[in-house]
Amino acid sequence: MPILPFGDTVPRIDPTAYVSEQATIVGDVDIGPKSSIWPGAVIRGDEAPVRIGENTCVQDSVVIHAHNKDNPAIIGSAVVIGTASVIHGVYVGDSVVIGDGCVVFDGATLGEGVMLVPGSIVPANVVIPPRSLNSGAPASQIRELTREEVEKHTDRAETIAGVFQKLHKWQRMP
Repeated sequence: MPILPFGDTVPRIDPTAYVSEQATIVGDVDIGPKSSIWPGAVIRGDEAPVRIGENTCVQDSVVIHAHNKDNPAIIGSAVVIGTASVIHGVYVGDSVVIGDGCVVFDGATLGEGVMLVPGSIVPANVVIPPRSLNSGAPASQIRELTREEVEKHTDRAETIAGVFQKLHKWQRMP
């Protein structure tokens, strides 16, 4: 897997995290415990930091980029980022589900427990309120989510983390 420095900054990956050999991690990136980075994902902390919490799943072909020093990419814990999504310099709270093919632009904030329907686009500097279901281009709120629905987001992230922990252990066996 390409784990590349940017200048003097080297990515930091928790030993319990799973990073696919087909993923690329560059620069000022922290990947937290039990998180998983799937094949084709590119995470670039070249001009600003990228921070990924615990039990977060970055699926196939996701791009997370922090290219502006004023907008680091801060991704919380128990987050699931769906296949082929693009995340630029945003704040994502805990227990968020970002559907496949979403685009979230610089300076946006996704509150805790948010769910973005696949294909949604969040414009720059937009704040999506906590525990809300959002869809469209630009994304708009459809309804509030219940605490039970948000708990399912966390359960989903933890299930995915468990799968990759088994894979991680299997790969380290002789």
